[in-house]
Amino acid sequence: MKKTLFITAMLMILACIALTACSEAVTPGNKGEYQKPELPPDYQIEDVAVGDVTGDGICDVVVLIGQKYAPDSYYSKEHQIVLIDCASLGQTTLSLGEDSGGYEGELILGKVSTTIAQDILVSLPTGGSGGIINYYLISCAEGEPTILAGPDVLTEGLHFQISLMDDFIVKVKNGELDKVCLLDLKKLPSSEDTLSEVYKDIYSPSGKLLEPEEGFVDPSGMIELRDIDGDGISELVGYHSIWVVYHANSIGIARPLWKWIDNELKLISLDISLR
Repeated sequence: MKKTLFITAMLMILACIALTACSEAVTPGNKGEYQKPELPPDYQIEDVAVGDVTGDGICDVVVLIGQKYAPDSYYSKEHQIVLIDCASLGQTTLSLGEDSGGYEGELILGKVSTTIAQDILVSLPTGGSGGIINYYLISCAEGEPTILAGPDVLTEGLHFQISLMDDFIVKVKNGELDKVCLLDLKKLPSSEDTLSEVYKDIYSPSGKLLEPEEGFVDPSGMIELRDIDGDGISELVGYHSIWVVYHANSIGIARPLWKWIDNELKLISLDISLR
């Protein structure tokens, strides 16, 4: 509890410093006073980011706030983005929706779309098994916060068919790009004894599949911003765990790559490999 209060206090101080700097730079008479973000009841500040997210050449303040599930809980049942436009000191709030619950989130700024403004990537850990994180890509161009893509695309938007085959081969097929990849379980860094033990009810000692068996791909566990092609605009790289037999038996990773093309975020490639 003390740690949460300390973090919240520090974030408020950072926000106040950023607001003071912006107001002195752009308001008549170099005002040193500003309007602090007004928080709804039961909300707390989880993260603060400073950058030009409106595209007017002036730094702005972005605040991620969450509605606490309970007074002593680290879980927030709903999140909002508060944009403080430092040119006007106006405040705009965007709700991430009733399904945006999660633990303490994080804000990352970077250029993803083709506007001159920086975009916002919001990550909200769900606390579920597999380290699942819900992601939101948000644009505040011209001062209007808008969700460009949410968890339906970035976290759970990929669809896979995972099938075990003879000779300890796992077939991974993605529907969006119609891509097929074969993973050889024998190449995993484990001994033959371990391989036999894990798959003893699925494969014969010679590697013959005893009965049809499917695997699974978790929703996104991480997304990062990376300028892959060096054009000054970041792509989004995701990481999804592939597993078979039981959840802790992760055998591979699927890495989707999204890029902003023709005014929308598009899946352009998918890398699938053994873990």
